[in-house]
Amino acid sequence: MSKKNDRALRFYDEVLGLDRLHYGLWLPDDDLTFEKLKLAQIRYEDYLVEKLPSTVKSVLDVGCGTGILVKKLLDQSYLAEGLSPDINQKKRFEEALNAPFHHMPFEELSIEDTFDCIIMSESCQYIKLDKLFKNAKRALKAHGYLMICDYFVLNNAEGELSKSGHRYDEFMNRIDQEGFSVVVEEDLTQDVTKTLDLGKDFVEKSMKALSIGTERIRSKHPQLSKFVLWLFKNKIAKATKQTDLLDSDKFKQYKSYRFILLQANS
Repeated sequence: MSKKNDRALRFYDEVLGLDRLHYGLWLPDDDLTFEKLKLAQIRYEDYLVEKLPSTVKSVLDVGCGTGILVKKLLDQSYLAEGLSPDINQKKRFEEALNAPFHHMPFEELSIEDTFDCIIMSESCQYIKLDKLFKNAKRALKAHGYLMICDYFVLNNAEGELSKSGHRYDEFMNRIDQEGFSVVVEEDLTQDVTKTLDLGKDFVEKSMKALSIGTERIRSKHPQLSKFVLWLFKNKIAKATKQTDLLDSDKFKQYKSYRFILLQANS
């Protein structure tokens, strides 16, 4: 098994002071600040726990990050375990929690125990559908639950926003075929996209600071500056395309963020 290194989580944690990667659930009047993002992320985790059916006692958190959700579940007397292929998450999880951690991709799941519920909080998008349903069914107890909270790609999606996430229609069409039924489905798109607005604001301010910081060098060495821009033109073009991913209006147009609670039919 390869040891993955989630640099995005390390950036959030070590640079921005955030120990979570998910979007969070924002309130309409929330200001675009990192403090409000932290509260939105706590609200998101509370929402997931509240959505657990009353019969659920044991939970596997797939893509568990540093174990924040697992800790919340343990504090509420659930039997909770984490799973992630990332070596840094493994280290952080095991330092913070006395709970089982499964260091593997979900596609390579090899756990003998079964669970009442599997939670995939923004990890579903990375797992191929064949493996997702097959391994979930194998790891669930009879009539167990698969909880998914993630974004999906709509049929009209194009450009960068079409490249990550499962196609929503394809995913929904597979559910019955794979032996699951929909218990609850909610559209959370409007509640998560302020995270994109905050990210875009942060990037724009960072770029402005960089421009101001290099202004003197560019004025003194215009030819060198032009050469550097030419040298990195492909990377600059790629970065410009990536900013589409932080456009909340385009996100709402091409993607849908969903809470979906499924139950195994047997």
